[in-house]
Amino acid sequence: MRRLDIINRVRALTRDFSNSIFREQDIASFVNEAINRCKQRVPALKGMTLLSVPEDVPKLLPEEYHHLLSVYATSRCFAQDERHYQASTYMNEFETKLDELKNAIENGEVIIVD
Repeated sequence: MRRLDIINRVRALTRDFSNSIFREQDIASFVNEAINRCKQRVPALKGMTLLSVPEDVPKLLPEEYHHLLSVYATSRCFAQDERHYQASTYMNEFETKLDELKNAIENGEVIIVD
């Protein structure tokens, strides 16, 4: 997924179809925050770079896990909007799936290729 696709997915998850509730720069910042969190928790992803333009794609993160960046950003948007139940639900999903990815990498089920 490109950064633009991730941002659009966040808008869909937050039901911000008019693009008026959450600013794009906030969402992009949360997406990059998610990348930093991935790098913290999963040593194999240390080389990931932040997404700076709409066409950037998360490198090193397997494609089937790209949606995790939107899940994290959605959680942060809800937290910013003081919708704490939804924020914690999405953050729990992010952390659980990130742990699953970490375990899969450690068990050799997922190979990270630069």
